[in-house]
Amino acid sequence: MKKLIAAASLCVASFSVQAAIIVPEHDVDAGKKIAETVCAACHGVNGVSVVPAQPNLGGQNVKYLYKQLVEFKTGYRKNGIMQSQVANLSQQDLANVAGYYASQAPWGVGFGNPATNQEATKLYLGGDKSRGVIGCAGCHGPDAAGNEWAAFPRLGGQHAEYISTQLKLFRAAGRADDIDSDEQKRINDAAKEGEMGMMQTVASKLSDRDIRILSDYISAVH
Repeated sequence: MKKLIAAASLCVASFSVQAAIIVPEHDVDAGKKIAETVCAACHGVNGVSVVPAQPNLGGQNVKYLYKQLVEFKTGYRKNGIMQSQVANLSQQDLANVAGYYASQAPWGVGFGNPATNQEATKLYLGGDKSRGVIGCAGCHGPDAAGNEWAAFPRLGGQHAEYISTQLKLFRAAGRADDIDSDEQKRINDAAKEGEMGMMQTVASKLSDRDIRILSDYISAVH
């Protein structure tokens, strides 16, 4: 319980960043048209991706989706493919796409890894105090449903490969690793560049094994 409280406290400290997200009124039908022509190849028309490296988006909370799209557009979140995809979209287009995908049925769940499920459950729910690892549940919920108000994403059932990649990107930023490209780190959990965001802080403590078992576990949580 104390570990969950500590994790929740970290989330509260970050609310000032997330609470400022205001999604413009959006047109779901217009968003669908953009999704069909721009997004569907990777994320599916209904937000269910058949590519493990690409995230499912259906039923994801709208604030999170909008924030990520805006930050790809501004370049604060680095990914060459996504930045090129949103380059010709207006801010209203981004809101429409976010609203459309958020309106879709949530994606399903994977199977996880029974061999590491118990270990991963403890790490996800309570972290590991001995190593300074903070549990994920304080922000993303015990069922990994996320927090819509704070724009913390739903994770449960997400592709393990995608989760693993994002944790490694946050870790690289949190550890200030020597990297070849800005695309090899993710810093957009912070209010501004140069600050240490919540996910960078958390991921910096994770080992490769932690990331592997957490990713498998999260892919099956619901």
